[in-house]
Amino acid sequence: MSGPSVIIIGAGPSGIAAGYNLLHRHGVSNFTIFERADVGGTWSLNKYPGCGCDVMSHLYSFSFNLNPNWSKELCERDEILQYINDTVDKFGLRKYIHTKIEVESASWNETTNQWDVNLIDLKTGVHFTRSSQILFSCVGAIATPKDIVTPGHETFPGPLFHTARWDDSADLTGKRVAVVGNGCSGSQTVPRIAEKAAHVTHFARSGQWYHERPNHPYSAFQKWVFRNVPFAMRYLRYKIFNSADSLYYSYLDSDYSARIREQAEEGAKAYIRATAPKKYHDVLIPDFPLGCKRRVFDPGYLQALHRPNVDLVWEAVDHIDGSTLVTPSGRQEDFDVVVMATGFKVQEFLVPIRFYGVGGKELADHWKETRGAQAYGGTTVHGFPNFAIIFGPNSFPAHNSVIYTAEVQVEYACKTIVEAVASGRADIVDVKQAAEDADALDVQLKLKGTVWSAGCSNWYLNEFGRNTASYPGLASDYWMHLLWPHYQDYHLEGAHKFWRLRAIYRLLRYMVPKTVYQMVATLAALAFVLKHHSTVYSLRNFLLNR
Repeated sequence: MSGPSVIIIGAGPSGIAAGYNLLHRHGVSNFTIFERADVGGTWSLNKYPGCGCDVMSHLYSFSFNLNPNWSKELCERDEILQYINDTVDKFGLRKYIHTKIEVESASWNETTNQWDVNLIDLKTGVHFTRSSQILFSCVGAIATPKDIVTPGHETFPGPLFHTARWDDSADLTGKRVAVVGNGCSGSQTVPRIAEKAAHVTHFARSGQWYHERPNHPYSAFQKWVFRNVPFAMRYLRYKIFNSADSLYYSYLDSDYSARIREQAEEGAKAYIRATAPKKYHDVLIPDFPLGCKRRVFDPGYLQALHRPNVDLVWEAVDHIDGSTLVTPSGRQEDFDVVVMATGFKVQEFLVPIRFYGVGGKELADHWKETRGAQAYGGTTVHGFPNFAIIFGPNSFPAHNSVIYTAEVQVEYACKTIVEAVASGRADIVDVKQAAEDADALDVQLKLKGTVWSAGCSNWYLNEFGRNTASYPGLASDYWMHLLWPHYQDYHLEGAHKFWRLRAIYRLLRYMVPKTVYQMVATLAALAFVLKHHSTVYSLRNFLLNR
């Protein structure tokens, strides 16, 4: 095993990106990935009917493993999970992954300058500890569902569960099913449940901006093009990335943003009116600006509202009395099954794991001092040395691929922490408190006036009105922000005498060859485009306009 020791928490897309980067870009094989469930993270845990992604698959994929075989533009859970597992096997990562192992807590040991990670084997119940020089948290934000707190829920005699903890033993055929919540998961699951349930009642209390979800299946010839035409997939991915990134401009506080937001809202309104039953138009169309909540690209939900066995009730569930759900207005209805599509604990970063840094200070207490979670570049926190949070505070893209964001953060953490320790530049890498605070304050200032603070109930804002989720810029800006280590903002301790020589050696062995390859590939692509611009333009129309 080569390189410094690293423990990675989570084997979802972020953890896999971390493992790939360590092994194939930085020559570090001395790492272990612990996963409480199975490989795939949120795509392993979320298995409700209709579960899918609203970011195009050619972008919602690893940059180091493009997939020419996606079946359609927006793939569903099973295909995504298979792709993730194929990636693990293709790059030899499975032998580093230990599943059904849950991390309970992690503490920085100031005597050994290592992280002591406390774990439990979920199969045997055995508690044990492992230590490492570096710790990556790759647990993600969409990992822990909100608790079911509806009064009386414990009295319900039938199956009652969250979409993120789908009960496979619950047969919905011929049953009366209640679905509570109309975000992405609620909108995805209602059409599928309605196909087999006797009746579905959907409880919702807030409008959503529903958009058309064209989902073109890729033909065999298109897949052949992706496999065999140089840079065809890269070009398509680039176009999708730019299109998704441009959505950010509709979320700002400017006249230009207001105009493009209004155009998008009018398009969504027209789609809702053309697709949903007329009796629901007034409640479905939101009274908040587009983007205040995450957009919903309609997976057939509005059309499903026409079904005779589907009702939309525009109220919350006040309480449950046995098999009866009661609303604030007094409406009562009996059900056989209740499905809670009420979202995740996005604001409670890293729960339920407890992290203790320098002096035994808990990360949750550190964040209480800042009115919510914050991290330098969304990645590192003062007082928690050699620790990186992947998909941490204020790293969420407006409507882009979270896998892209995770890869950006992973590479930054590897360059900043892993390379420093591996080269001997430092044994301890800890971001300065002033740097963390200044970066976090700059983020909050840039978020002022954006649609995320427009007054709707969303998961971007915490109880103090602080946006701890969104990144205030383009995804490409985020990449630029984290492109290189900013060691002036870090406290480095424990430099070795010949660290510069070791750093040069590592640079030449691991990083320069890949950089040169990427530069050559980019220049070759550019030369091809310039020489065959008419062919490329025709290919573009074929790939994008079909």
